[in-house]
Amino acid sequence: MVSPVRNTLERANAEYDYVDIYLNPEGRKRVLDINNGNASVPTLTFPDGSSLTEPNEAALKAKLESIGHTVRSLTLIDRVQVIFEFPIIFIIGLVLLAFGLYNGDNIQVAVGVTIVAIRLLFLLKRRTGRS
Repeated sequence: MVSPVRNTLERANAEYDYVDIYLNPEGRKRVLDINNGNASVPTLTFPDGSSLTEPNEAALKAKLESIGHTVRSLTLIDRVQVIFEFPIIFIIGLVLLAFGLYNGDNIQVAVGVTIVAIRLLFLLKRRTGRS
């Protein structure tokens, strides 16, 4: 799921089911039906029968609030988490770590380790459901 969408759902304490349309044929068919044959992701469906396709944060927040959720404001940690969930950030951390080790550059090693550690902490937080 796209990180900003997931982050908004979590800030609203909204329950959701993630369906990978590339692994779930029924989910793929439903997304294609909703989006006139396009496999647009994310596509969100709601208990009232409505759906949003590739919503921006404002549209998703408005929808969640219209069905009774309160979306808390973004904190600095939320913003950092969104950034660190992009895979390229993890790759940059690994590259810095590798080059730092290869070149004997302790600063590159420290930055690489920090980036990788932060990424892993956010992944652990997501998997354990901790806020």
